[in-house]
Amino acid sequence: MAVYNKQSNIIYNMFVLAFCCITMLIVSVDSAIFSIKNKHSQRPKLYSVGLDVTYDSFLNGKKIDQDLQSESLGVVGAGDRFRSSNNLKSNVNSMTQTAPDWYHRSKRNPTLSHAEIIKERVVLNGTEKSTQAFIHWVGKGTSERIFVLTCKIDYKNRISLVEHSQLWRSDDYGSSFKVMSFGPDRRISYMYPFPTDSSKLIFTDVMAKKIYTTDDELNTNKSYTVDVEPDIIVPHPVDPSKFLLYSLTQKKLYVSINFGVNVTLLAEDVMPNFFWAETGYDKIADIVHMEIKGGMPAQSLYKSCVVPSCSSSEVYAELSEVGPFITGSLTVQREFIFVQKSNWNGSENYLAVSYQRQKFKRAYFPGDVKTNDFILLNLDAGQVFLAVNHGDFVNLYLSDVTGQYFTLSLENVSHTIRLNWFEVDFYEVEGMKWTFLVNKQISTKSGMKSKTYISYDKGGNWAPLVVNQTCKSAEECGLQLQFMQAGFLNSIYSESNAVGVIIAHGFTGNSSLQLPSVFTSTDGGANWIQATIDKKPLNGIFRFNLMDQGGILTAISDGLLSGSNSTTVYYSLDQGYTWQSEQFDKENLIVKGVLTEPGITTMVESVFGHEMKEKPWTLIKLNFSQLLPKKCEDKDYIDWIPKDYNSVNTSCLLGSVVHYRRRNSSALCYSGGTSGTTKENKSCVCTQEDYECDFGFEKVGDTCNKSKWWNDYYLPSECEVNDTYHETNGYRKIPTDSCVESGISSKYERKVKPCPVIAPLRLSIISEAVNVQAGMEVTFHLEQAGGSTRETNYTWNFNDSSPSKEDIGFNNASMKKHIFHKSGHYMVSVTAVNVKGNTTAVAHVHVQEPIANAYIVAPWACVVKMQVTFSIVVASHARLVDSNSDHMHYIWRFGDEPINSLPTLTWNSTLSHAYNTSGLYKLTLEAVNAISSLYKEVVIQIFDKAKILILKFSENVSMYNLSQPLIGQLFTQRIRQQLAEDVGVNMNRLEAVLVSVDPVLVHLYIFQSNEDSEFNMTQIKTFVLDKISQGVLGVNILGRTYDTDNIIQIVSATELTTDEDNPSPNSGMNLKALFIAAPILVLAVIVSGVSFMYCRKKMSSLRQYNLLNNHDDTDAMLDDDEAPLDLNADFGIRESSRDDHLLESSGGSHLVMVTGNSSDHSVNC
Repeated sequence: MAVYNKQSNIIYNMFVLAFCCITMLIVSVDSAIFSIKNKHSQRPKLYSVGLDVTYDSFLNGKKIDQDLQSESLGVVGAGDRFRSSNNLKSNVNSMTQTAPDWYHRSKRNPTLSHAEIIKERVVLNGTEKSTQAFIHWVGKGTSERIFVLTCKIDYKNRISLVEHSQLWRSDDYGSSFKVMSFGPDRRISYMYPFPTDSSKLIFTDVMAKKIYTTDDELNTNKSYTVDVEPDIIVPHPVDPSKFLLYSLTQKKLYVSINFGVNVTLLAEDVMPNFFWAETGYDKIADIVHMEIKGGMPAQSLYKSCVVPSCSSSEVYAELSEVGPFITGSLTVQREFIFVQKSNWNGSENYLAVSYQRQKFKRAYFPGDVKTNDFILLNLDAGQVFLAVNHGDFVNLYLSDVTGQYFTLSLENVSHTIRLNWFEVDFYEVEGMKWTFLVNKQISTKSGMKSKTYISYDKGGNWAPLVVNQTCKSAEECGLQLQFMQAGFLNSIYSESNAVGVIIAHGFTGNSSLQLPSVFTSTDGGANWIQATIDKKPLNGIFRFNLMDQGGILTAISDGLLSGSNSTTVYYSLDQGYTWQSEQFDKENLIVKGVLTEPGITTMVESVFGHEMKEKPWTLIKLNFSQLLPKKCEDKDYIDWIPKDYNSVNTSCLLGSVVHYRRRNSSALCYSGGTSGTTKENKSCVCTQEDYECDFGFEKVGDTCNKSKWWNDYYLPSECEVNDTYHETNGYRKIPTDSCVESGISSKYERKVKPCPVIAPLRLSIISEAVNVQAGMEVTFHLEQAGGSTRETNYTWNFNDSSPSKEDIGFNNASMKKHIFHKSGHYMVSVTAVNVKGNTTAVAHVHVQEPIANAYIVAPWACVVKMQVTFSIVVASHARLVDSNSDHMHYIWRFGDEPINSLPTLTWNSTLSHAYNTSGLYKLTLEAVNAISSLYKEVVIQIFDKAKILILKFSENVSMYNLSQPLIGQLFTQRIRQQLAEDVGVNMNRLEAVLVSVDPVLVHLYIFQSNEDSEFNMTQIKTFVLDKISQGVLGVNILGRTYDTDNIIQIVSATELTTDEDNPSPNSGMNLKALFIAAPILVLAVIVSGVSFMYCRKKMSSLRQYNLLNNHDDTDAMLDDDEAPLDLNADFGIRESSRDDHLLESSGGSHLVMVTGNSSDHSVNC
């Protein structure tokens, strides 16, 4: 439940750093899910590993379980692909107008009539068990070096650990590789390139807390030890000497301003979602925007700092006034900052946007329909294009220039609901500004079907794709593209340097149940050609690639999902009109990735894979330069002008006409980097096409009419009495439009109107904590969705006998701090009133006192197979804590559980347990409420046998309230102490246990001594029975030093006989216990996993049971989002990794209610 960046596939999960020039690829064995590229972030995108997981940037707050036992392939990308260009040498012979050496990278040049693809095969020996490979071209046409990091990843308890890794470097563009060593036992986890200096890289060894820096492509390197695990590194987008370093386990953010020489703490309690400044939009280039841990689970606060310190005041103090928002939703992109907010009980989610770093404002959608989640798809040129999940359907919307008011672009987009998030069938064509492809759900006679639509004007107008303009029926004409929602591979592929060229998987007519075919377009998606080989369609799942600015198209059968082998490369030299094939390998390679270096200016691509499992990784370099030896001349190029085919075939797209110079598809020559350049860009005169319907209006024919749902509630809240506002006439200029103003512009000018007074509407209160410690200050934030604010009166009432607080004006009332001094449940309310009406909002707060002390009531000894009753009395600094009203729960370990077993959890402060063997046992007990915990332990001796007497007392015993555990404990202690004195034995020979309070019954245990000189059990029993029969035994609960008439006489004693070898299986108190049972986790996930993950962020109570690492006898204070239970206390210290943050959503084992039966006559200790 967060704001997701463009085509992002998670979960709070990983980081995304968009570098425009550098490409990183993760290649993992056997199966994977790729996240679709995300250009709205600064961080390296770590893509998924394994078919059972969608693994994305934890920037978007999407946290999921992983079962990553299979090998897989993923991609690490920055910007569009982490691709950078190289300038490598070759031995190509000189000939007229041949490609230069750096372009061909070839070692032979046969004649064109016999030209073949040049293949070079490299095997990375020793990588048989590596499950991942990260590939990085150093780059930008200046280096022949390629880095490959191979890793063996072990997934234990859903945590990824690097067991072994090797770093390989090629100095000849992949013809050979050598292992680069950082020292013995070093396990390199990741490598991070710098966007503005391709020779600089950072390598991390997370487990050893080491980083290695190089500024010369690893000719040399420097090693530094850091204080925390370097889980994530984010290089500065401009300054190559600076980077951020983040620890997932410790939630600490560090910064270095001298390329790792010094790494200093920047901020603590930072959530894994932070951003460097946006160049040109932030005041200072070294600002860091970040999420800080809030007071409740899945809740964050905004903070900004200027490196290298957060000690100074915040740069954007107004932005911090946004208050709590959903963790993982912060998105900083150009002039916009987004967060997703929720009301106090999670019943309403909405988007808040800051425009040009001004205060956050609520975003509005047509009809104010319910919004659940958001995906930011495009933020280019001052307009936000996003997808909104409304629960049962997903729509696409376009914003005004401020990003606050959205209008509908397309309804019922094909989507998939994932755990705690969603994804849509959407693709933005690279190199074609504002050309979008999307699958839309349409109703047919046979039910709902998916159909592909295209827009050339950023979602202003949409039309279905067609593959055959001369077909007889719409069904036959239609082309449905396959979007591969999970991102297994590039099902649709385009490049910014190959303008207008698209290659995709798709279906025609009703063939979507078959294997997809390959289709290509050379005009940005207006017309499509089906790829054929020998007049047969090219069907299947392929890995696509573009080279030489789109002059070469390739498709190689994918082996990642199917596990099938690939030996053939299919290629086209005329932009997809004709296709040829050639065998590239004889060893039946399972292809896991096909890449070319950034810029697609070369004719070389690299194929990655392995022959079979347990085989080393193999790289095959395919050089196509012999197929196109001739350099293109001017006559081989044409001017191409993209059009809006959905709007009377106009060449004016959003106010401008763009001329591109690109290679003619029929010219068999290579471009070498000169194709696809913009030749001319002219602005058009504004027409009606440059305007769209404003918020609150709908298009009917050629006009924009006011929507039925529109009312003054949607007027800007800043619009107050005596002010004016600009009333819309139903139109607004498209924010991305660059047309030249003309006479028609005056038709759409807004009118100045006086502001009306509007009744306040839809107040909501957001608390920074729901469970609050008594005496501690808590902050409340007020949100108002509509209505006037400046002249409105606001009254806060905290319902704790404190006076109400009144303010005039929303700015004065929007945030309040309050201290609750007594524990209890409180309903906080705010009432807003003006001359037009009033409204009220409420929020609930549970105030608790921290646990200050606890006392375990337990016998010091008992007998095997007898029920031992344990109780705990908990107190705060001011009072005894009522277990029921204070939501206290208890974690029990009795000391005889099997190794690695899980503890018992109860809401009841009393529990019984039977020990099966004699010995000394340690009972550990932890009392936990929402704000604190306390850990106690006690030792109990279990004997093989004992004599047991049932004691009855005189009527004056009723003067004491023995049902109180402490008084009952004092009473039995006096019995034990005074009887030991009367008999003349050590107190350790006796134990008294209160088993009933109405009537009062006590079991007196007599244990055997190891000393022959002492009384045996029978002698002690006889002595006690004799004295009781004489009426001379009594108990003074205040102690024998007090001369009192309130001695409680022991009036009778009878021996209890039990079958010690066959005790009652149902013995014990009738308690309802909660047992933490690991096997139930599987069942719980199957039955309720989806609903649990979806609601977890909104219902903080679902996070009551998790992990707690504070086992101190002192007051162990917890924040609301810290886990109160340590279910792994005896499991040792686990190793941390960048996947630890994913565990917060899994929450450990589930709880199951188990009801036990007991007999009222059972024997208890």
